[in-house]
Amino acid sequence: MTDKEYEGEADIPEPFKLKSWRDYIRFLLGPGIIALGLGIGTGEVISGPFMVVLLGPALLWIATLSIFFQTVTSIASSKYTILTGEPVQLGINRLWIGKKTWTILWVIMRSIQLMWPYYPALVGSTLAAMIIGGIPGVEYRTLWAILSVVGLIISAAPLLLGGKVLNVLSRMFFILHFCIFIPMFAILAVLYVPGEIWLETLKGFFTFGYIPKGADWLAMAAVAGYAGLSAYAGLSISMYYRDAEWGMAKKVGFIPSLIGGRKVAFLVRGFKPKADPENVRRAKTWYKYLHIELWPIFFVGSLITMWFPCMLYYRFVPAELATKPGFGFAALLADRMKVVLPIAWWVMLIALFLVFWPDGTGVIDGLLREFANIIWNAFPGLYKRFKGDVRPIYYGIMGIFTAIWLIMIAIGTRPLVMALLAGTFANLSGVLYAIGLLGVNYVLLPKEYRFSTFEVIVICAAIVFYGFFFVNFILHQYFGMGF
Repeated sequence: MTDKEYEGEADIPEPFKLKSWRDYIRFLLGPGIIALGLGIGTGEVISGPFMVVLLGPALLWIATLSIFFQTVTSIASSKYTILTGEPVQLGINRLWIGKKTWTILWVIMRSIQLMWPYYPALVGSTLAAMIIGGIPGVEYRTLWAILSVVGLIISAAPLLLGGKVLNVLSRMFFILHFCIFIPMFAILAVLYVPGEIWLETLKGFFTFGYIPKGADWLAMAAVAGYAGLSAYAGLSISMYYRDAEWGMAKKVGFIPSLIGGRKVAFLVRGFKPKADPENVRRAKTWYKYLHIELWPIFFVGSLITMWFPCMLYYRFVPAELATKPGFGFAALLADRMKVVLPIAWWVMLIALFLVFWPDGTGVIDGLLREFANIIWNAFPGLYKRFKGDVRPIYYGIMGIFTAIWLIMIAIGTRPLVMALLAGTFANLSGVLYAIGLLGVNYVLLPKEYRFSTFEVIVICAAIVFYGFFFVNFILHQYFGMGF
C-alpha cells in the first residue's frame, strides 16, 4: 500500500462488543444473513434442483466445494474491507492494468452475465402460474412478459426507499426467507421426502469428483457458479461489510436509498491501516467476527438451503418435465406436490414468490453497488461533480440496466435458461476475482495483514475449480469436446 493510493494512514476502529441478546440479534442481521438470503434463489431452487432432477444428486458435491470456496474467499475479501474501508474490488482495480481498464473489464464481464433479468422473469412465471392455475407454457409468453415487468418494478422499488440500503435488504431476507421459506421447505421435506432420499442427497454433497458420462455441463457449471451466493461472492459480501461500517469502513460512508435516505459523504478511497501491535490486535478481533458470522450462517446455511429444495424436486419432479419448453420450471414442484397436499400449489407458489422477489432486489442492488463503486473510484472527478453523493451514479446505472432488462424480457428467453446462463458465466467472473484477490494480498497488503497460507491455497484451488467448469462448458457447448 502507498499513501498516494489511499486517503491517508489511520487507526482501525475498535471492534464492537457483544454484551446482550440485542447485540447478538443486530450482529446476525448483517452481511452474513444478506449473503445467505440472496443465495436462496437460482442456485437453490432453480439450478441445483434442475441438475439433481436431470443428472441425479451425486453431483451435489459441486455445490459443497463452491460454497466452501466462496466462504474462504469472502472472509479474505472482507479482511481487506476491514483494513481499508474499501470493497475488495477497489483493491483489485489498483493492480497491474490500472483502474480504468479494470473498470471496463468488470463492466463488460458482469454485464454479459447479468444482462439476463432472471429474477424478474421468475417472479413473472410464478405470478403467471397463479393466474392461470397451471404451468405457463409457450402460449402464455405475453402474459409472462407483462408479469415479468411487474416483477422488475417490485424488485427495484425497495432500493428507492428506507434509508440505508443494507438495512432494507437484511430485514427483507430475515422476514421472507428465514421466517417463512426455510421453515416451510424443511417441514415439507420432513413430511413428504422418504429417508432414503435424505441419505442419497446428503451423500451427494460429499461424492467429490463424480461426473457421469453425457453430463449436462450447462447445468453443472450453473451450480458451480451460483450455489451459495456466487463464484465471486466476496465482491458482494465485502461491499456489505463496508456498508455495515465494519473496521475502517466506519470512516468511508455508505450508500443511502434515494427516498428517505440522508445524503452521506461516500469517499472515493479508503485508508491505509497503521501496522502497530494495537491495530493488528483490532484487526484480528474483527477477523474473528467474520469467521463467527460467515462459517455457521453462510457456509452451513447455504448447504442446508440447497439440500431441502433439491430433495423435494428429486422426490416429485421427473426429468422429462424439467426439460419441457415453457416458462414454468419454478412452478413444477408446486404442480407435482398438490397430489399429496392439495394446498401445496398455492403454498409453494407463494413461497417461491417470497424468494424471487427479494432476491431480485438483492441482485439488482449488488450489480448497481459494484458498478457504482468501481466507477466512483476509477473516475474521481465524479466525487467533486456530485459533491460526494453517490446516488446519481447508483440510480443512473439502475436506469440503464432497466432498459436492457426490458429488452431481454421482450425477446422471451425462458427464465430457466436465463438462470443457467447467468450462473455459468459467473464462473468466469469468479476466476478473475480470485486472481485479483491474490494480487491484493501480495501487492497491496502489508505483511502484518496478509492472508493465511490456508486462505491462499484455497483461493488458488478456487481458480482451478471455477475455471474447470467454465472451460468445459465452452468446450462442450461450442466445440463438442472437453473432459
